[in-house]
Amino acid sequence: MITKMTEIDFALSQNSDTDKIELVGTVLWNKSHEAGHFTKLSEAEQTFVFIDIFESEINRNGLFGFFYNTSGEYAHEVLQAFQNVKAENSAAIINDAIRVFKALPISKDILQRRQQISKLKQEELEVWSELEFQLIESKEDIITLLINYIALHKTDFEY
Repeated sequence: MITKMTEIDFALSQNSDTDKIELVGTVLWNKSHEAGHFTKLSEAEQTFVFIDIFESEINRNGLFGFFYNTSGEYAHEVLQAFQNVKAENSAAIINDAIRVFKALPISKDILQRRQQISKLKQEELEVWSELEFQLIESKEDIITLLINYIALHKTDFEY
């Protein structure tokens, strides 16, 4: 019996972990565009996308930018995604960042969320800076955890 190699199989067969992640990301973002929105993907696929969104936002704008921009709408889903891939240290840091907000869950409405952020005191904003530093200093290998998660849930990533 001949089995057809899926795009996810192909992505996972790459030598470089970075190439694996980039190819899976390309497959999922293409699939999400075809579906109309990434929230129409499977839970496992969304886990990848939420981590991708978080990492992208953090690298550009830090925790303030993550919560302030549209990405902040998915703060609780991002936390769950890190828990899903067993990134306990990162999940704990993200949980601490979420808890800076006075009212939980964090609003999905960007204007309400921005209003909540504008009411934070300087020392509360500095908590985010410290947590960003903890994320940077973390030795947690998110890429390997994510690749292991994809391999474990490969059938949920079929395209």
